[in-house]
Amino acid sequence: MTIAFPNGFNCPLYTRAVLLMRNRYFADAEQVMRSSLAYEGETALSYHYLAEIVASRPGRIGEAITLQETALSLAPSNSVFIAALGSRLKDGGFDRQALETLETALSIDENSPIALPLIMRLRRKFLAWERAAQEQRCLESVKQAGHTPDPLALLTYLDDPQVQLDNARLRAPKPKRAKPTPHDPGAKIRIGYFSSDFYEHPTMHLFRGALKAHDREKFEFFVYDLLPKDRSEESAFVREFADHYRDVSDLTAEAIANLSVRDKVDIAIDLKGDTFASKQEIFAHGAAPVQVSFLGFPGTTGMDMIDYMIADHVTIPRGAERYYSETILRLPNCYQPNSNCRHVPEGRNTRSDYNLPQDKFVFANLNNTYKVGPREFATWMKILKRTPESVLLFYMGKDDLSDVIAQKTEAHGVDPDRIIPCGALPQADHLERIAQVDLCLDCFSYNAHTTASDALWAGVPILTLAGKQFAARVASSILSAAHLSDLSVKSEELFIDKAVSLAKNPDEIMRIKHHLREQRFALPLFDTEAWTRDFENALHQIYHETQSAAGS
Repeated sequence: MTIAFPNGFNCPLYTRAVLLMRNRYFADAEQVMRSSLAYEGETALSYHYLAEIVASRPGRIGEAITLQETALSLAPSNSVFIAALGSRLKDGGFDRQALETLETALSIDENSPIALPLIMRLRRKFLAWERAAQEQRCLESVKQAGHTPDPLALLTYLDDPQVQLDNARLRAPKPKRAKPTPHDPGAKIRIGYFSSDFYEHPTMHLFRGALKAHDREKFEFFVYDLLPKDRSEESAFVREFADHYRDVSDLTAEAIANLSVRDKVDIAIDLKGDTFASKQEIFAHGAAPVQVSFLGFPGTTGMDMIDYMIADHVTIPRGAERYYSETILRLPNCYQPNSNCRHVPEGRNTRSDYNLPQDKFVFANLNNTYKVGPREFATWMKILKRTPESVLLFYMGKDDLSDVIAQKTEAHGVDPDRIIPCGALPQADHLERIAQVDLCLDCFSYNAHTTASDALWAGVPILTLAGKQFAARVASSILSAAHLSDLSVKSEELFIDKAVSLAKNPDEIMRIKHHLREQRFALPLFDTEAWTRDFENALHQIYHETQSAAGS
């Protein structure tokens, strides 16, 4: 057995399988590659490509991992096969093992084309970064090697909207055909929502109230579910909400676009962007005469086929349109919807229920760890040093990162006992825990989004730093719609000073909390019905503009 077939070896089955794979005929490619293994012999490369073929098939990632391990057993020191195994492990949800495997690949080849684009986000997830310079070097290596980083990950490292646009354009699927011409006007405007997040997901936590408030007399709603989940309350709600619910999980992107065209959808709304379990190719095939990017991805898609992006005057201020490939459609308040029908913290719990001290000022970072880098962590440690009677509630997600958090805290000269790690909770319990906090501290390049709204809904202020790109300005937009714009600052120094000032001024914290709790249902941020009317007005606008253009 060798890595590849020897030169001159006759392997037509293998050659045909690779060609089929590269042309995305995966079912045929798998059959031919298995025949090659049976009749032409086993090589590490054959198993490597078979793993790639199988990984492309839904629900078979475990089998792909086993095949990749077989490839690696035949070539144990090959960095490509090691990195590919890391990629498969990540796709299978084995993130810790994936990180270790990718680090091994990079120790052999520091410019590994597979490992480099994946490693940074995993280092963030497990707080396995060293310092900002390490991340910068990795980004430079990725750029020099011509890779296109995961756009969600890139948002966390760089607050640079031009870099985000350039990366999005490189990754964006190219147009496959023209969008359909506008359909003849019907009794209602037909809206298509496309997502894989129609379940217990932050998108639904935000959007459920607006879906419920939609004007059913003027709009007809089609839901295209890319990845149906078990029948949770949220997924059941979506099925009930939809005038037409489509499970499209087994369809190709082209077939989904064709279905949308047959449904005569007027406006296709992509609620995913370039994120997990998305299918941007749907919109490259033209699912509707007008296609809109909204909510799921906090940045530009870079796609020529996406016409509009929903924003507001804070997330994309005047003059910043050049960083977005879409036409910007601004809502009058915050672009982000919020559901005012969700659980309201009742104040029955106490700090002791969440391992929080009664006599300390409680800061909190409740962002996912992939948003937390050396810059944020160092800033928070400076705040703790200047406020000795404070602690930091630190969200770890589903992983136990207590030891690494303690190590990093101690390295900054702060007592690790002042950091209180916490994990995931159901939504209602999560809101009750937030209500025990004094002040949430935001991340910078990629702000708290749903998390920021959660905090304000729970009656707790969040301090943010307004950056340049959309993802770095969302919390500022949310605070503006909550009439708390003074909690958005413009530099790390001001961020530190403001946090310290608030920690030493309990009366001001109580004033802000009183404002949030007393005005909860009156603030523009949580006026779901008004937000929905504004959103529908925007849909009306683009629909009638498209109809007018078609008739001219």
